[in-house]
Amino acid sequence: MKEKEIKTDFKEHEVILYAEKEDDSFGPVVSGSYLAANYLDELYHIWGNFEKQWCERLLKMKISPVARYKNLEELSLSELASRAGIPRRRVRKHLLHKHFMKATVKELQQYADVFNVPVANFFQVIETKQDGSWNLGHNREAAKARPLTISQEKTTNPLVVITNPEKTAS
Repeated sequence: MKEKEIKTDFKEHEVILYAEKEDDSFGPVVSGSYLAANYLDELYHIWGNFEKQWCERLLKMKISPVARYKNLEELSLSELASRAGIPRRRVRKHLLHKHFMKATVKELQQYADVFNVPVANFFQVIETKQDGSWNLGHNREAAKARPLTISQEKTTNPLVVITNPEKTAS
């Protein structure tokens, strides 16, 4: 493949590819990712819809927070059970709201460690303001504007997190 055939102008996601250059040498060429340039917005849209569906199911008590995070992280039941150190049968139960309510704090901490979130995140849904309305999911154009950054920092208590919203320069 020739250098001019692989060049894509997309600075947000650059890759290094090897191609035949114009001087007939072969070597690295910095290019934007064709897939990212042409399909990333569609992926974010689809993923945002999945996030909304899982959140709606969570709010209607059809799934538990563990199920929501399992889906977001794209983990299988076996993989989640193995990483959390909880039997598969118990994890399967915790995917349902009524059984999640019976989970121990220790089990919640084990799940939180797998998902790399504080336990408190199982009990809240964080929405961000995008395009003048509160939305779940990712909006690439709104993310570029960065009107608000929400950060959470862990504390010495694994059950408590400090949530800090900050306005940033756009």
